[in-house]
Amino acid sequence: MAADRDRLIRVIHVARRELAMDDDTYRGILQRVGNAQSAKDLSVSNLQRVLEHLKACGFKVRPNRKPSRPLAEDPESKKIRAMWLFMHELGVVRDPSERALAAYVKRISHVDALQWTNGDQALAVIESLKFWAMRFLPHLVRNLAPTVLALPMIEIERVDLQERLNEAFLRGTYDPMLVAWDRLQDLQRKYRGARDE
Repeated sequence: MAADRDRLIRVIHVARRELAMDDDTYRGILQRVGNAQSAKDLSVSNLQRVLEHLKACGFKVRPNRKPSRPLAEDPESKKIRAMWLFMHELGVVRDPSERALAAYVKRISHVDALQWTNGDQALAVIESLKFWAMRFLPHLVRNLAPTVLALPMIEIERVDLQERLNEAFLRGTYDPMLVAWDRLQDLQRKYRGARDE
């Protein structure tokens, strides 16, 4: 029975990742379908109900033909994975799965898995992702900035945002552009949410 619970929880976590669900959406499904805030608090029957709901949302269970390898957990691999998922959020990467990431890593580094990249190969993947993101991110930042700047924020926030935008476009590199994007997103959530209440 415990093995069934563990397997169902693993499959539900895979479904969440493959369906690219944010935390609020995922927790909402757990609450509505299983009446709990966390998968570990669900009974086996409620775990099965949640899994059926996720299948109805488009998740397809694939047979596990070979043992899955554990995720690479070193800092470079975590950064690569975070960038990959960020690119998916931007709409640049269509498939956010580990399998698609492994295929990309192989194209760039010529090794079969993220776990097997050395420092130089991991750096090449990171730089490649930054270069790819910079084909889209400045345009997205430029388009979102006027909307956010028009929100009724306090002056210190407006000045801070303008400084971040100036730095991003002056330097024209990934890291300051990402900082500007994140700040735009934070302010938009803060003030749009307050306006909608």
